[in-house]
Amino acid sequence: MSAKAVIAVLADLIKVHKELNQIAVEKTEVVKKGEMAALDMLIKKESPFIHHLGKLEEKRVLAVEQFINEKGLVTEDVTMKQLIERAPQEEQTLLLKLYRALLSEIDILKKNNQLNQQLIEDSLRFVNLSLDLLTPEPEEVTYQRPTKNQYETGSSRSIFDSKA
Repeated sequence: MSAKAVIAVLADLIKVHKELNQIAVEKTEVVKKGEMAALDMLIKKESPFIHHLGKLEEKRVLAVEQFINEKGLVTEDVTMKQLIERAPQEEQTLLLKLYRALLSEIDILKKNNQLNQQLIEDSLRFVNLSLDLLTPEPEEVTYQRPTKNQYETGSSRSIFDSKA
């Protein structure tokens, strides 16, 4: 009836989030320097961690369901607060500590990713502005009334003879 499986999964989730946070910080520096090849490498480096994070999340859901089922409770919409309350006294403080640490890592990752997204959007705006400045403006295509000189053939006679 212990929450050891949940504790182990939470600890693993924290480790993966710390790795993702480190990669996010590296991405920030790479984007600031404009090194796209390095950014591509970091994205490839990040991919296995994201995959592992998905597997850990599945593992966490199963561990929580198993723990809650052992306690004879309904497994739908279980919160960490409810889980911590149902855990043995000696595990409650550790679960609370891990839960807070995970929330902190998630919040840091979220902020780092928002910063990176903003930097990339700013870079794209700069590139588009630079391209706009470098490409010549097309001539205005509008209708202009033809001038008299354009259609003169040397005589000022009209096609229609008004004397007739």
